[in-house]
Amino acid sequence: MNINDYIASGIIEQYVLGDVSTQEKKEVECMSHIYPEIAQELLKVQQTLEAMAMQQSVEVPKHIKQNIFNIIAEEALENQPQPTAKIIELSKTSTQNHPKYKTYLVAASTIFIVAAAAIAFFLNNASNKNKLALNNKIQSLEKEIAKAKQRLNEQSLLNTNSYVLKGNAKAPNTTVTVIWNKETGNVFVNNVTLPKVANNKQYQLWGLKDGKPIDLGVFDVSNTIQAMKQIKGMQAFAITLENKGGSPTPHLEELHAILTI
Repeated sequence: MNINDYIASGIIEQYVLGDVSTQEKKEVECMSHIYPEIAQELLKVQQTLEAMAMQQSVEVPKHIKQNIFNIIAEEALENQPQPTAKIIELSKTSTQNHPKYKTYLVAASTIFIVAAAAIAFFLNNASNKNKLALNNKIQSLEKEIAKAKQRLNEQSLLNTNSYVLKGNAKAPNTTVTVIWNKETGNVFVNNVTLPKVANNKQYQLWGLKDGKPIDLGVFDVSNTIQAMKQIKGMQAFAITLENKGGSPTPHLEELHAILTI
């Protein structure tokens, strides 16, 4: 078995994306235990796609910071004797009933750094019983954040597919794996096994959209994942060899690979 050919086939990317049959899933898992190179590639793809998912994560809305404080404050106030002084009520909007609450919690994990001072204040001024309740609430929020982060990763990759472009007569026995998220338009190339070229030349990726070629950028011959330009609604991918830096239009006589999707 040629390990490099197996890795270049794109099966590992498809496995990570969940786009394989039960038999193929078992095969990849078996191969990763037998061949260290496959296990290493599997880990690299998993880490890269996770990083891609986090790059697409939801930004933290400004009101989330206040909601975190509200949760902590409300928990503390429930177990404190009612003072005689007038209390200014906090927002009664329930973050748990917000339709995007769990998704926002992913990004809100960074708020814990800011909220540390408020947590310390309540812990220092609470009874042992209240401290336990607050600690339980904090642990519960942290668990919700972890679960939501995992769901967000899975959701971000839901519309991501990998495609293997095989070289034509100009580049026989070579492949390029293209990873494309249809929803965000993010495009990456990986496992580029095309022939190496002169320093004044570069391979260029194209997307065919509505019958017109769209420049997706140039890339190098490398096994690392390289980010390309964004595009949505394509019908095909193609690769040409161009002068270094790329061309505004493809030179079809230098077409090295094409795949209709």
